[in-house]
Amino acid sequence: MGKRVNRSQTARQSPASAEISSKEPAEASRYSFRWLLLGLCVVAFLLRCIHLLQTIEVPTLIQLLGDARGYFDWALKISGGDWYGSETFYQAPLYPYFLAVLIKLFGPSVTLIRLVQMVLGVAGVALIGLAGRKLFSEKVGLVSALMLAVYPPAIFYDGIIQKAALATFLLCMFLAACVYLQTERRYRYAVLTGISLALLVLTRENALLWTPLVPLWILLALDETTRRRWALVACYVGGLALILLPVAARNASLGGEWSPTTFQAGPNFYIGNHLQANGIYEPLVPGHGTPMYERADAERLAEQAVGHELSAREVSTFWMSEAWGDIRQAPGRWFQLMVAKTFMVFNRYEVPDVESMYIFREYSTPLKLSLVWHFGILCPLGIWGLFATWGQRRRLWLYYLLLLSMIAAVVLFFILGRYRNPVSILFLPFAAAGIIDIVARFRQRQGHRKLLIAVLLLSAVFCNIRVHEEDSLHASCYMNMGVSACQAGNLPLGIRLLQRSVSEFPELAEGYVNLGRAYMLNGQPALAAKCFQLGLVLEPRLIGAHIQLGEALEYAGDPEQAVEHYRRALSLDPTSQRALEALSRVRQGLPRSPDSE
Repeated sequence: MGKRVNRSQTARQSPASAEISSKEPAEASRYSFRWLLLGLCVVAFLLRCIHLLQTIEVPTLIQLLGDARGYFDWALKISGGDWYGSETFYQAPLYPYFLAVLIKLFGPSVTLIRLVQMVLGVAGVALIGLAGRKLFSEKVGLVSALMLAVYPPAIFYDGIIQKAALATFLLCMFLAACVYLQTERRYRYAVLTGISLALLVLTRENALLWTPLVPLWILLALDETTRRRWALVACYVGGLALILLPVAARNASLGGEWSPTTFQAGPNFYIGNHLQANGIYEPLVPGHGTPMYERADAERLAEQAVGHELSAREVSTFWMSEAWGDIRQAPGRWFQLMVAKTFMVFNRYEVPDVESMYIFREYSTPLKLSLVWHFGILCPLGIWGLFATWGQRRRLWLYYLLLLSMIAAVVLFFILGRYRNPVSILFLPFAAAGIIDIVARFRQRQGHRKLLIAVLLLSAVFCNIRVHEEDSLHASCYMNMGVSACQAGNLPLGIRLLQRSVSEFPELAEGYVNLGRAYMLNGQPALAAKCFQLGLVLEPRLIGAHIQLGEALEYAGDPEQAVEHYRRALSLDPTSQRALEALSRVRQGLPRSPDSE
């Protein structure tokens, strides 16, 4: 009877679906797949090497900023001997520890770190190819690998000092482990699934949402005896615990509270959902969008609001409560925000953080592929792939849940390209299956071609309409490059980049402030003062701008006006040491040089 059911299922399967799910067990086919996959890995490596060489002099890679600076400094501290740390984790810890190992082995070379990340990117190409082959077919595996090998956002994220490179590799490993567990049901793959997911959680905290899905899938979907299914669950949980339990114990030993990851969820949820939220990252305090401020600002503002000291978990709970209070106050506005963020997460545009793929594209030939190969193409192909493989939903429902839950996790917080990148990786096997299905349908002149064209066109329009203030985001990244150039000592280049920033988007307050700082370093306090004043007109809450305008006025010989701005800075942040020192300096009549920052 079992054989008759299988023949019946095969008879009902369309030729296109058979093309997607076909298996080629022959030895020659396996060798052919291995060599083709190896060739794609070589292509991926060459593209990444070209990108590395062409972007080696990008200012933000010479002088790191933002999270990259924070991760690198943290790694230096770890590699210097502080492996345990002194406080609970606020940011995902695995990436700085990964950097610390590289620094310990090879020294603090940004170029070498980028090269190692690119090797991980190539390994991710191999893993996604293997996963696609096991999940669908050799053709799907090779197309998945090709897509990732030449995918410009993946090349970009592999080449900057950000945890997205490590997260992509770990996600590909997790997917491959799940697929191998599904097809071979061996205990070692269950352990590997748990370990890879735990490492991913320590890199991308929202992957914690996936931890209960895997045992549910093992118990409900794997065709094994009940005893063996529970044994596989035990192996998976053991893999998770092996990695996450020591981290939770470490956090408990330092903060008195158990957490397998970090205590950052509350502030991040507030940033993405408060009354003035716009769907992308904005710091709690304007101008303080760096790791050096993020934790301190979240703690200070929360403790000021409640009137007493708070633990790390209490700080997170405070901001979570504030966000829900804003949601209850204006549920209609929050619903509109969620719709807007849903459009953002499916949009072609890679929302930048400190660095922008679109600005790096001016330096890098491989990134120019983003003109034709980007998320706005990948997503429609992935959506069709979901349609084309729907007949296999009983076998694929875990991967549907992984995709949907990651989309929900991104939408619930705020949108950055590197936060959305896991969605791209999860779409890849389905997009490859979609391409195989499209080719088969047109080659065999099957029906449903009108439906296919309609789905592709509608999803392509949905994914490629303009939903972001792209000029503002590009201007911010030019600003960051200008700041890096100035910090590296190249003031002429820094000033040119900062001038380009404010010309691209004249409403960017921080652009004027940083241009003013560059003029101060260049010994032009009058121009600096004008820039600081323009910045404060656009954003009066910029504490640093008040201080720097005071310093420009002080240097230009107007100490009375300088004192006024120092006092305004203190009214915004009474703990500002720089403003306090500036007031003391003026009162004592001490000189202030234009390059003292």
